[in-house]
Amino acid sequence: MTGKPELPGEPLDRFVLPLSPIAPRQARVRLAAGLAGTGFAAELTEIVVLLASELVTNAVVHGRGEPVLEIRTTDHQVWVGVQDPDSRLPQVQQVDTDSLGGRGMHLVAELAETWGADVIPGDGKVVWFRLRRESPAVDG
Repeated sequence: MTGKPELPGEPLDRFVLPLSPIAPRQARVRLAAGLAGTGFAAELTEIVVLLASELVTNAVVHGRGEPVLEIRTTDHQVWVGVQDPDSRLPQVQQVDTDSLGGRGMHLVAELAETWGADVIPGDGKVVWFRLRRESPAVDG
């Protein structure tokens, strides 16, 4: 993603999503398909897909343009970022048990190893999270 220095690992996938309510579903389907057969644990894949979907949902609901999703991996971690042209940064909101929304960044903050949001001067922001990629257990 432009403006984000020293991203970890190699890109596994990068794609533009529509500024539309269908974007989170498209992101989930493409990420799940892209991670299939790559050695990712099923639980890690589920968390990556869930958190990426939350970031895409925020970009669609609160952003001002098409979100771009990028996923990068190393032997030890997974990094996912969603870029959009709106420079307003997300905030973890107090969870209201009666509310239907407002839990996305709370989920990201709770489940990701780390997360952040970086303003890209003149080009919006990228909201990202990182998860530890555990090595598969070796029977022995």
